[in-house]
Amino acid sequence: MTITLSSTIAQHFKQELAGHTVAHKVSGSALENPEIRGEVLRGIQTLMKHNVQCLLISGAGSSLDQALGTKLSHPTTNLRVTPKKDIPHIEEAITTIGRIFSEHCERLDIPYEVLPHSVTQAIRLLDGHKETGGIVGMNGNAIHRVLKQGKLAVLPFGGTDSSGNTLNVNADDVAARAAAEVHAKKLIMYTNEEGILMPDANGKLQKINFLDFHQLFHLTRAINADGDFVIDAGMLPKVKAILEALTYGVPQVHVVQAKAKALFEELFTRTGSGTLIEKEPFLILDYPTREKSFNDILQIRAECSELSTPLGVPFLKPLTPEELKRLLPSTLTLRQRDFLVGTVYFDAVSNHADTAYIGGFAVGENHQDSGYGKVLLRSALEQIEEAGFSKAISITASNAVKHMYENLGAKEDSSNWSDVLTSAKQRYGIDQDLVSLYTFDVPTS
Repeated sequence: MTITLSSTIAQHFKQELAGHTVAHKVSGSALENPEIRGEVLRGIQTLMKHNVQCLLISGAGSSLDQALGTKLSHPTTNLRVTPKKDIPHIEEAITTIGRIFSEHCERLDIPYEVLPHSVTQAIRLLDGHKETGGIVGMNGNAIHRVLKQGKLAVLPFGGTDSSGNTLNVNADDVAARAAAEVHAKKLIMYTNEEGILMPDANGKLQKINFLDFHQLFHLTRAINADGDFVIDAGMLPKVKAILEALTYGVPQVHVVQAKAKALFEELFTRTGSGTLIEKEPFLILDYPTREKSFNDILQIRAECSELSTPLGVPFLKPLTPEELKRLLPSTLTLRQRDFLVGTVYFDAVSNHADTAYIGGFAVGENHQDSGYGKVLLRSALEQIEEAGFSKAISITASNAVKHMYENLGAKEDSSNWSDVLTSAKQRYGIDQDLVSLYTFDVPTS
């Protein structure tokens, strides 16, 4: 059954995606598990019904891994080293992809055409890769022909050399180049994980909602607490393909988990279900905040002031316009392109000359759970260090803010800050037991 969209989402399709191409890359369970494959195809079907052209690139499944046996990865690229004797298995897997998607598309009544892997033009990679290939060209005309007919274009992994011989070309690479060739507005990469993961201060892996090109590139060299790379060797080919897609002109790449409704959660919820990567930075931090942002700050604070304790005390401390203007030189604002999505300020703490107080945390309703709070907090701590403070504190009764603080700071014994905490608790009345104070060392690096 086709997913039914609300009028709001349908309008978004019309304005943002209709008439454009969205590329989808699947492999593993998204290929082999009928339920997950069906979810992916039904999402594609809905896009197509809203005048969005779709290209599906498929990698192989576990049956190919079993046929090829123990994986010998190239020490530099981490691509599979493919002996000539394995090429028949590669060709069989390519045939299987065509059969599986043909049968499923026919059951769902999705118009489709399976393209030959010769659409991808490749050469043998040197330095011990054997029959593993790198892409040198893409027959875009063959893909465009199918898309213009209103059909789903299905393109398997692999490629052929100038003599028509099959080479084992990584599906992620095929997806990146094919998406760029058809000027896709988005490339959706379905994986086993919920997105790109990064360890927090406690070592727990957490999904990153948004990355730009430079952040993803530098993440490949990031080290966790155990001294291991955050991006393991097996993930490097996928990261390389994402960076190539952005370089070749695909505006957005989404890494999402292959699960029910993943596509629509990613495209049409405030934080998405996976990780969105764009070439250019789309988050801009302003510090110190200029007065022209003052009305935006008032608006976002008014929005966030609706969040309160069970007895109705706003988590966000009320401040007069005069107080807010005084704090502008130590206020940070975060913008997503042209829209202010978050703000925070810091101020000196009375009777604690070396300590700054962090307050006024406000992240727009449509960007809650986006990771923007952490961006603001880390940035505030950097500016607090620059301002000459050696420590920072913050007080909150919000469980969501407490969770963020616990990742970057430490809950403090109230006896150490009794004067500050007592004053802060007064406005909470009988809800004051919800109030906690957190300390942060600066610098945080």
